[in-house]
Amino acid sequence: MARYRVVVVGADESDPLEHERAELKDIDCEIVAEQPQSEGEAMEAVRAADAILLRTRYGTRQVIEATRHCQILAVYAHGFDWVDVDACTEKGIMLTNGMGMCSEEVSNQAIAFVLALNRKLTLANDMMKAGRWDRAALLPIAPLDEQTLGIVGFGTIGRAVARKMSGWRMETLVYDPYVHAWVFNEHGVRQAQSLNELCSRSDYVVVQVPLNKETYHMFGEEQFRAMRRTANFINVCRGPVHDEKALTRALQEGWIAGAGLDVFEQEPTDPNNPLLKMDNVIAAPHSAGASTRSAWLSRRRAAEQVAAALRGEWPMGVRNPQVASRIPPRPAARSSQ
Repeated sequence: MARYRVVVVGADESDPLEHERAELKDIDCEIVAEQPQSEGEAMEAVRAADAILLRTRYGTRQVIEATRHCQILAVYAHGFDWVDVDACTEKGIMLTNGMGMCSEEVSNQAIAFVLALNRKLTLANDMMKAGRWDRAALLPIAPLDEQTLGIVGFGTIGRAVARKMSGWRMETLVYDPYVHAWVFNEHGVRQAQSLNELCSRSDYVVVQVPLNKETYHMFGEEQFRAMRRTANFINVCRGPVHDEKALTRALQEGWIAGAGLDVFEQEPTDPNNPLLKMDNVIAAPHSAGASTRSAWLSRRRAAEQVAAALRGEWPMGVRNPQVASRIPPRPAARSSQ
């Protein structure tokens, strides 16, 4: 009998789980695929788990409290707003996410929004396909190297945006109260002292923060009114970070010039959402993180964290560091990637 039981919640028996098995090959464990159809089934599936690889949205307190001796819950995705973090901590379970699994993809999407909004590509495309050749309708177009890029949230994705956009020679302003000043200096960006300062000084506001109690509706009427009338708002993280009603009004009444949205408050969003009817809004179906690479890398990263935990190590990217006070001390793990 294997020493550990690793449960993959959201995988069916036909899934070979080759990436998970590759990362866990040196761990004495059995890997079990479970596809629960209800919270009750999920509770039963994880009861005897030593580690959970979570694909589906069964990260509730009830499911977490059903575990008997689980050490780690590893989420495949970058975001983990659907997991009860407090319940994990209280239960002594380390929570990790797919750290870095789609940083390149999401940062590319953010930059694509910046470029498309700057060059008014959707308007140009729509006019051309309608048989309308009207260059003047696209003017004015401001040079990017005379504009300011504002980044809210300076984790792996925010830093990737700053690194890539440096080639456009834009001034880059960043707001993240949890990052030390030397990090901003190291990346060649300026630090905003407040969110409203960043809003008032930026031509493009790119948001990449985790969704939690602090960031819910982080962007509302106050922030949109603080932005320039020529500025554009770009959200590639989670829809509830912005107040959709306030954003709709800001666009309808001209408080801001446009928006690039990969995410919405309710997903899938209503096809009649007024944001989808606006010429100055570019929308995508929460696809910023998608690529052939991120699809398998998310599996490898999650399984890598589980392997570290079962070796008795402290995994990289633990999202509830407070749990350290509830479990025996562990040496830090090193990434195999």
